[in-house]
Formats: sequence, C-alpha cells, structure tokens
Amino acid sequence: MRHESYDTPVVQLVQGALLVAPMTLLMKMRRKIRPLLFRVLHPLMLYWNRQPRRTQIGDLAFHTDSAVFHPGQHFSSKLLAACVANLNLNGCRVLDMGTGSGVIGVTAALQGAQVVAVDINPEAARLAASNALDHSVSASMRVMCSDLFAALANTPEFDWIIFNPPFFPRAAEQASEIAFNAGNDYEVIQRFLQQAKKLLAPSGKILLILSSDMDLARVQSMIERCQLQIVCNEIKSHLFEIFHLVQLQWTVTSSQ
Repeated sequence: MRHESYDTPVVQLVQGALLVAPMTLLMKMRRKIRPLLFRVLHPLMLYWNRQPRRTQIGDLAFHTDSAVFHPGQHFSSKLLAACVANLNLNGCRVLDMGTGSGVIGVTAALQGAQVVAVDINPEAARLAASNALDHSVSASMRVMCSDLFAALANTPEFDWIIFNPPFFPRAAEQASEIAFNAGNDYEVIQRFLQQAKKLLAPSGKILLILSSDMDLARVQSMIERCQLQIVCNEIKSHLFEIFHLVQLQWTVTSSQ
C-alpha cells in the first residue's frame, strides 16, 4: 500500500495502541487557532457553495451541492480518498459511511470494490448517486439514506468500513452541522464503533480519519472499549491541523 511521506507525528503506533504525545507549543497554538478559523471561514464557505459546482479530488471531478459536505474545501476528504485509492479493494465489500458527495464510494468502486454508500442527509445520498452515475460505477455502488447503520440490518458483512467522521464534540443544532459536530462526548463516533463491529467481517478493517482538533485519547478509549485494535496509524500535517489515517481490526480476544 502506497502512502505519501508524513510529517512528525503527534501520536505513534506502539503495540496496537495510540500513545498521545505531550503537546508542543506549536501544537497547542494549532488546536486553539483551528476552531476559530473554522468559525470565521465556514460562513464564507457556505456562501461560496450556494451554487452547484464541480470540485477536483485527485484525478476525479465531483459535483457538489450547498446542502452537502464539500470535499474540496476540507483536506480530510482529499487525504482519505488518496489513501483509499492506494488500497487493494478488488472484489472487496466496502461500506462508505457518511458518503457526502460520494468521493470515497466512487474511489473504492473504481478500485473494483462492491460498495454500499450511506448518509443521513437525503440530499447527500442523491448527490452521491449522481456522482456514481457520472463515473460509471452505479452498478457497483449502492447508495442509501441511513442514520449510521440503521438501514443496514440485513446487509452482509464488509471487508472495509470507511468513515470520515465529524470532528467536533458538540451537538449539531441544524442539518448543516451534522457533518462537523459529533454530538456531546463524540456520541456519533461512539455509536459508529459499537455498531460497526456487527457488520465487520472477521478479517475486515475499519478505516477512519481523525484530527488533532479531537480529543484523541478519548477516541482511543472508545476504540478499546469496543474491543477493536489499531493496526495502522498514518499521520500527516496540513497547515493548522494534523490528520490520522487509522485502521482498526477486531482484537485477538474478541468473540466473533
């Protein structure tokens, strides 16, 4: 699996666990500045997104919509898509959780995967289906509207479950905040981890992208409580944010 070179990590992989390193002054400044920048720039982004546009993610172009998370304006989408493009997914069953405009699902389908893509936002589901059609992968990418796994009760197990989760630990007060706010104490991520295990194949993996904006120690605790182990942690710095591409599997002792 190919990956870009990564900058100095905030956390490192040691015996299947993330060890959160002491924060440097620069890291503390990043963590304080980032939310302030987001609050200033987010209204400007919403204004810019009023008109449907196309955005480039790697070699692929995607339609966007003002009612859907914009992948071109958030580096997490680009980084996660690049990682997925480097995975060997031919013949795999892949769940694209929180598909948004369908970037991850389309990328996986183009790798030969059979994809189920879901989003709680019906506008996102429609947009993802449209982008799948544009890239000629509709036959291998099924798009559904679902609150996490609610509509997937009778779905076979997945080899990969991929999620770009909301990063901020506060409640979403309106629909446009669902893609950014994970609920108090990361309730959305807790529910995702608890439910994902039920649809993860015994040798399957969960791929998450996490951020230095998050309480990583808290997220690690959730992972461990769900009897999942971190088998890979790739780290990349971008401007005021540090991202973690984290792969999870069943723990050796968990009953399957």
